[in-house]
Amino acid sequence: MPLKIGLVDVDGHNFPNLPLMKLSASHKKQGDTVEMFVPLSEYDIVYKSKVFTHTPDIDYQPKAELIYEGGIFLIYVLKVRKYTSIKSK
Repeated sequence: MPLKIGLVDVDGHNFPNLPLMKLSASHKKQGDTVEMFVPLSEYDIVYKSKVFTHTPDIDYQPKAELIYEGGIFLIYVLKVRKYTSIKSK
């Protein structure tokens, strides 16, 4: 049964988001339906990609069975959280 996939480019700039493009190609190859995320739609899987630290996150919670968040920004946040928790001990 094909899945419905939603893609969120959190940065929303006018250039292609390579990770989302690769995810899209992979899912389309498996026969899944892939589209850019629409807030009122429901999805089986939503992928959120964020590259820049100064871009605010989306204001809404996607309706999906699974939500994957990734990108350079997420790695940065996890490192800051780890460093902060080490310093506070």
